[in-house]
Amino acid sequence: MEPSLADVSYEFIRAKLANGDYSPGRRLVNRALAEQIGVSVIPVREAISRLVSEGLVEHVRGAGAYVRQVNRQELNNLYVLREALESCAAAEAAQHITEDQLDELDHILDRAKQTAKQICAQPKERSNRRQLDRWMDDEQQFHELLIEASRNPLLAKVVKDNRAIGSVFEIQRNDPRLLTGDVAKATCESKAELLAALRDRDAKRAKQLMSDQIQRGRRRFMDFLNQQGCKRS
Repeated sequence: MEPSLADVSYEFIRAKLANGDYSPGRRLVNRALAEQIGVSVIPVREAISRLVSEGLVEHVRGAGAYVRQVNRQELNNLYVLREALESCAAAEAAQHITEDQLDELDHILDRAKQTAKQICAQPKERSNRRQLDRWMDDEQQFHELLIEASRNPLLAKVVKDNRAIGSVFEIQRNDPRLLTGDVAKATCESKAELLAALRDRDAKRAKQLMSDQIQRGRRRFMDFLNQQGCKRS
């Protein structure tokens, strides 16, 4: 079944947002987007409405649609939500995760280790855009698989409805300076510990490791924003 024109428009705009091609605060003009995508204005309007519902785009009455600018407080709230949900998911996953899911998490971690190795070989041990995108894809897949492994549909629904995972990772895609060799190596080590806890069916340790991992990510990201002079509002 072929995707609808609205789906095509949605995927086009969403990819641009994820790649940082449309910067926060930029106005999304329906007619210009329609010409770029090769569709009429109607499917573009439907796609933008969907992105508004997901929190990626903001509709300003009388002014149009704009790429949403997430402030520090919203980011902090997302991290708090993620810690609560994903630490719980890790504990649940320790009891329910399958061998196939553990193997898949191992494969994702192996890819992350390769990316970390490549970043460490870069000048100043900082990622380039391609490495950052690959890293973020693997990060998001790892966390979403862990949520799935918890076998808790209500928890999964809350995560999806609040975009608690995707929103944070999409924001971080905008600046490769965020991902250094040291950060990548430390993250891989933390994930290896988490996988060991999951294999041991140690729910308490899995929960604590996930909580620690997200808290470290939050502190690191907020420190980076402070250095860049991000708005505090």
